Amino acid sequence: MRKRPLPAVLAAALLALLVAGQAFAQQAAAPPQKLVGKALYEKLQKEARRFMGGPGAPGGFAWTPDGRGSYAFEDGTFKRTDLATGAKTPLFDDAKIIAAVNAMTGRQEVKLPFGRFQYLDGGKRLQFQAFNKVFLYDLASGKLAAYEPERTVTGVRGRGYGDVLSPDLKYRAFTRNYNLYIKDLDGNETALTSDGTEDLRNGFPDWVYPEELAQYEAFWWSPDSRYIAFMQFDEKPVTKYPIVHDIQPIPRFELLGYPKPGGNNPIVRLFVVDVAAKKIVRLETGDDLDVYLYRGKWTNDSREFTYHRLNRLQNRIELFAADPATGKTRLLLADTDPCYIDESTDLWFLADNQRFLWTSERSGWREIYLYDRASGKLLKQLTAAKLPVGAIQEVDEARGLVYFSGSEANGTETHAYRVKLDGTGFARLTKEPGTHRVSFSPTCEFYTDAFQSFDQPAKTTLFGADGKAVKVLSETVLPKEFLDYGLIKPEHFLFKSADGKYDLDGILYFPAHFDPNEKYPLILSIYGGPGSKGVANRFLMADGSQALAQLGFLVAVCDYRGVSGRGKAFQNLHYMKLGQVELEDHVAFVKALGQRAYVDTARVGVTGHSYGGYFTCLALLKEPDVFHVGVAGAPVTDWRNYDSIYTERYMRRPQDNPEGYEKGSCLTYAKRLKGKLSIHHGAVDDNVHPGNTIQLVQALLKENKRFDLMIYPEMQHGIGYARYPESRVEYFIEHLKPVVK
Repeated sequence: MRKRPLPAVLAAALLALLVAGQAFAQQAAAPPQKLVGKALYEKLQKEARRFMGGPGAPGGFAWTPDGRGSYAFEDGTFKRTDLATGAKTPLFDDAKIIAAVNAMTGRQEVKLPFGRFQYLDGGKRLQFQAFNKVFLYDLASGKLAAYEPERTVTGVRGRGYGDVLSPDLKYRAFTRNYNLYIKDLDGNETALTSDGTEDLRNGFPDWVYPEELAQYEAFWWSPDSRYIAFMQFDEKPVTKYPIVHDIQPIPRFELLGYPKPGGNNPIVRLFVVDVAAKKIVRLETGDDLDVYLYRGKWTNDSREFTYHRLNRLQNRIELFAADPATGKTRLLLADTDPCYIDESTDLWFLADNQRFLWTSERSGWREIYLYDRASGKLLKQLTAAKLPVGAIQEVDEARGLVYFSGSEANGTETHAYRVKLDGTGFARLTKEPGTHRVSFSPTCEFYTDAFQSFDQPAKTTLFGADGKAVKVLSETVLPKEFLDYGLIKPEHFLFKSADGKYDLDGILYFPAHFDPNEKYPLILSIYGGPGSKGVANRFLMADGSQALAQLGFLVAVCDYRGVSGRGKAFQNLHYMKLGQVELEDHVAFVKALGQRAYVDTARVGVTGHSYGGYFTCLALLKEPDVFHVGVAGAPVTDWRNYDSIYTERYMRRPQDNPEGYEKGSCLTYAKRLKGKLSIHHGAVDDNVHPGNTIQLVQALLKENKRFDLMIYPEMQHGIGYARYPESRVEYFIEHLKPVVK
């Protein structure tokens, strides 16, 4: 349950129009409506998504290796666009590539058999897939090589880790049956490990590390292709839980390791193998095995392999560098926090092999720091703007510039910034208030800015390094029919946190037929959880919340104490008490909206999935006089049931924080249920186990409470049945009784 982008149902929607001289109808004067109610809801759900513009770059846009052009696949071929002149030329000689593929495969292709590729070797070679093979094409010589990739998908989790080419493009490394192998391009195979089992995984991660530490890789080639560093996951101490496939007369079940709070974690060890010598060296990682080792990374010169070590309490992080030949390890730096360390720390080695960049929240705000690699000495704090740095995006060492993202305006805005390596020259590149996503060319001579805001649909513009706009690359244009729906611009406003100390952001969506003299039921959409962000200054056309409002609801999204983008002290406000401050602030939010005559506080619904499912259950149970109808998807019902890394980060172990676990448990409040609660869960959910729902069902039955339950066979954490979103809407219509005129 790492911080994820908000699901579509929670996104802000329909905030202004691009078309000059026209605007969405306001409450006082709506144009003639062609669609209302369910018809408008279905229209927005079905068709308007194609007009939604996310904050990403335009489809098909990519940089050429020289940084002076872009390319895109057009009409069966790749075209290069010179960014300075706009001139289009063929990206490469299609005929030569087609001839080489046909000669190797015996086929008779007349067009390129691929629509996307990857540059390798500094732009000298292409890698593409076709006919179930991976091809490597040398642009200068025309030489073509091919191989069939390994497919390593195991278990109900469906997580696969395919093969990875060495930087010199001579070998592939991959895992099979939990062992690490290499193959040359002629197919000659060598096993690098032989002791792998389901409980002892070489180069293949467990479940919890990718989920909660974003550690998706478990082996890394050194830049010189001499070494492979790899993680070994020892899952023998981890408790196994059954996942039951119950749709056949004889059920099939899998036992999957799942570390819970206070229980045993997998033991992780780090190794380096010398590929030529087949010699394996274990890295020195300390005597304490109950730690997290992750985020492996080689230095540019291949002389050292670095990794993060995080203690079990997750309030101390250390950066180590190891000698691959001996396994000897040295400490480069350490950071501590009174509560917890955010795992998404950036590490960037400079090309001089002498310095590196590191992001830390030690000041209370995520800032960028410059270190000496040899000594681990801090050379300079590069930023001190008291705004949360998001991530380092690019470093232009030739000009001595660091580019990075950051947040402003209570975290509702995302911008791009730069600062010099000497700590001077801090500047914001993006000007307009809103959400910006910037991508830099390889040489940093150009960048794209994908921008949207409350008043601007998605628009992507190319800029030069001097900050001057070159041209618009992509722009959302809304069709005229949307002007006729009478859609109302959602309202962004501030309200006070439950403790009265903070201004929090909220958004309210209206049905097109809104009449301020009527009373409307209210639905809160939420994902929730630490670091999550509900409100952003962006434009998402006709998605979830806006569509749902057309059925006669007011739909609302709000932030709360603990969201990201406002500094570490603010985010720590939820520490040791998951579910408590979020619920308190949502109650304050409902009460603030209740001051408006058209908000019916006797008809309040709430919905969400995963953490949002947890919040939905907790709201209905703990605050039954405020929340009356809830639809919960895949809910955590007691934090003792969820995984160790996520839960302990914010709650510590159950034995360390019994009060927090008890107050944050849905089971504690089962007897309070008054309203209508609908629970939905996938039968083989390996993330939030179905046992969460079973325990809540038992608690509710003991209290003789009525509720609704839907179990989805063979569905994991994401429930793919159309019946799931449909039943949510139906449930709210049945029990909140909206009226559409």
